[in-house]
This record gives sequence, structure tokens and C-alpha cells, in this order.
Amino acid sequence: MIDALIVEDSELARFELEHQLKAHPQIRLVGQAADVDSALALIERLTPELVFLDIDLPGGNAFELLAKLEHVPQIIFTTAYQQFALQAFDVTTTIDYLLKPIEAERLARAIGKLHVEPARAPVTRSPDAPIYVKDGERCWLVKPREIRLIEAVGNYSRLYFGTHAPMVYRTLGAIETQLDPAIFFRTSRSHLVNLGFVEQIAPWRNGALRLSLKGGTEVEVSRRQSLRLKEMLSL
Repeated sequence: MIDALIVEDSELARFELEHQLKAHPQIRLVGQAADVDSALALIERLTPELVFLDIDLPGGNAFELLAKLEHVPQIIFTTAYQQFALQAFDVTTTIDYLLKPIEAERLARAIGKLHVEPARAPVTRSPDAPIYVKDGERCWLVKPREIRLIEAVGNYSRLYFGTHAPMVYRTLGAIETQLDPAIFFRTSRSHLVNLGFVEQIAPWRNGALRLSLKGGTEVEVSRRQSLRLKEMLSL
């Protein structure tokens, strides 16, 4: 079962899409929104796995909405405009781009592309249990506590340890579930930071924070995550 949200300013379009989704019982519709602000609130509260997203919305557009999210779900764009297709597929979680009126066959093909991960309990690795990392012809055994930073690069992640920065074919979210949350902190949708490598925490724009890591790397913390970090560290 995939929890989904419809973000569409047209009540008729929302009704039509909701009706079409009844032919796909694997999709569970958990909410609907008609503008950017309500969509942002619903996505953050309900954390759907999929959003059917119109481009032009009251209060902004789809890309402005996505830029505000910490965790971007899978997206199926639903729009009357062809010209945004290239920009839409720059979003790494985009599954498809459907033009209105949406044909049943195209909707079915889009849903067939969804990534569905089997439900399983997260496994937290010991900070001293070596991880096998392979990038091209090079291989490493690295302990999680030796990794100072993990960066999202689309469906890949880049691990920074020592003088190395290999890429692994796993999303940042999947890696996060296996790491000790007392050691690794999600600063934004793009970065996981090993708190043991943080040398300095400084105020940043709009009430956010900036972390300085050993070795000179600086990482910005989103405003939302800055509040969590302050609570976590009792700042």
C-alpha cells in the first residue's frame, strides 16, 4: 500500500483523479490540498510516499513547494503545461509527468513505475561495525563512526571519510535508517552529519544553524532541523 496525496487547485480535477485512483487499490489516498501552504503542512504531517502534484498553484508553484520540503516523496506531476517537463525531471524523485486530461492508461503506466520498498524494521548498525564500500574498482572497510558526512546525490549517496569520498547506490533516507541517530543527524534533505566531527555551531540565516566539521567542511542546517538540533543538544 502506497500513501498518496493530491495537490491540485481545481476541485473538479481532484475529483476526477480521485475517481481514477479507485482502479488502483495499491494507492491509498490520505489527503488533498489546493494550494502551496496547505500542501506543505499536509506533506510534513502525513509524510506520504507519493504526491500527485499540479504545477501552477495558489501561493506559488510546485517547484517552490518542493524546495521547502525536508524529505521529498515520489512525485507524479499532473499538469496542463508541457513546458515544465524538463524542470520536473530535474527533481530526483519524479516518477512521471502526466498531461491533463489524464488518460487511464498513462496513469496506470506511471503508477507502475513507483518504487515500493518492502516494509521492514530499521536496523541500526554498531558505530564500530565495518561497512563494505565499493566505488568502481576501489573498495573500503569503514566504520560508521569514521564517516563524517553523507551527502545525497539523486538516488546515490556520497560518503566522506578520511581523504575519500566514494559514491554508493543507496538513498540518503535508506542509509539513515541504519545509522545510530545519537551519532548521525539529518541536517537537511541533502546531508547526514556525524556529530562527533562537529567543531563549531554558529547562527545562520533566518534562525538556522551552520556546522563546521573537522577538516574545514561547513554544512547548513535547515531551520526546522536547527530547532531539533537545539533541543537535542540542549542549546
